Parts: sequence; structure tokens; C-alpha cells
Amino acid sequence: MFERLFLVVTFIFSVFAFTTAAQVPASSEKDIYRPDKSDIIAWMNQASKMPAAQQNERTDAALKGIMSSVSKTPRSDFQLCVALAYLGNAKAQRCVGYAYEKGIGVVDDTLEAYVWFELAQSGGDAESKADVARVILILNSSYPAPTEEELEVMAAEQKVKIAGYQKEIKK
Repeated sequence: MFERLFLVVTFIFSVFAFTTAAQVPASSEKDIYRPDKSDIIAWMNQASKMPAAQQNERTDAALKGIMSSVSKTPRSDFQLCVALAYLGNAKAQRCVGYAYEKGIGVVDDTLEAYVWFELAQSGGDAESKADVARVILILNSSYPAPTEEELEVMAAEQKVKIAGYQKEIKK
């Protein structure tokens, strides 16, 4: 009798484990999100049609949501900030930096966060100075830590990429 009970209980647990595992999506390449050039160009085209007041209002809301990690629409907030960041909006560049730093709406990437914070700072966003310093501390605690020259090259390459994308949407 105990053997039968043991078999029934084992069967129930194995069925439960199988159905539970089937309901949890496995992590995949789809979970690792990075926009490509065509995505960014499309977002830039959409964002460039928005009035400046609406761009600022939506950027403020997205930045607030991403900074506090409570964004209700993390991927859309990220997409909006990327579009405006590539269009040269320093506050949106800061927003993209936070998104990469925290992994909100995109895969987390501290190097990419540094680049966007640096661009925001050089674009006139005074609040980004503290962000740059914080991210440099994080990067310096990793091994191997990037050199100042490597970080400068990454920021310069991103500026060139932004200029190229801006030219492309003006066509």
C-alpha cells in the first residue's frame, strides 16, 4: 500500500514539475535586447515629428520612470529616449544611460551607460556629471577596467554614429 501511495505522490509531483517548467519561458536570445540601426532610424523618424514640448514632457516622464526603476512601459520609454538621444537631446541621452546602467528596457551594459552619460554631459546636461563619476567607479571596480583613452574612443565613436544617423534621417 505504501508503495502505491509513493508511486502516486511521485507521479503527481513529476506532472506538477513538468507543467510548471513548461509555463516558465526559458531565457533566450530574445530576452537580450539591443536595438539595431533600422530600429533606431525608425524611432528617430517618429520622434522627430513630435512637437518639442511633447518631446520634453515624454522625456521627463521616461527619465523619471527609468531612474526610479518603476517604468510602466520600460521598452517604449527606452525607445523614445534612444530616438531623442540620437536626435541630440541631452536629457534623453541621460535617460538612455540610466536604461543601460539599470537594464530597464534593454540589456544592462555599464560601458554603454558611461558613453551615454558622457554624451549627455558634453551636450549640456549638468546632472550627468555625477552619473559619469558613478559609472566610472563601477567600471574601475571591474577587471579589466577600461582605460580613460578607451572610454574617450567609445564616446567619440558614438558621436560619429549619431551624426551618421542624423544625416540618414535628413535624406
